[in-house]
Amino acid sequence: MIIETVSAEQTWRLLWSHAAKQVITYISAASGYSCESIGYGWGLRSRSAPRRALVLHPSSNTRGFGDLALTVGGTGTGVIPRNDTSFAEYIKTVTDIVEDTLNHPTTL
Repeated sequence: MIIETVSAEQTWRLLWSHAAKQVITYISAASGYSCESIGYGWGLRSRSAPRRALVLHPSSNTRGFGDLALTVGGTGTGVIPRNDTSFAEYIKTVTDIVEDTLNHPTTL
């Protein structure tokens, strides 16, 4: 029973880590940011100002609220709410939030 729980948790983290990678890779192609792997998360770091960075990662203990969280350097971490949307709708919302965060440098 415990092994099944650990296995399910690991699978969940790996699946959402892959989704985070897809979002970050897509965004990095059209931005001045480099894509980096950080644990289970994927991040964007400004090439011109390396201290400007964000990481998209599985949300951990709050996954009932949302499966992915966004950590912005110097600002903190926020879970991106799922709101009972489909996977495709959720990924679109996550992509929009990450792009909006990049387009507002005061939040980075």
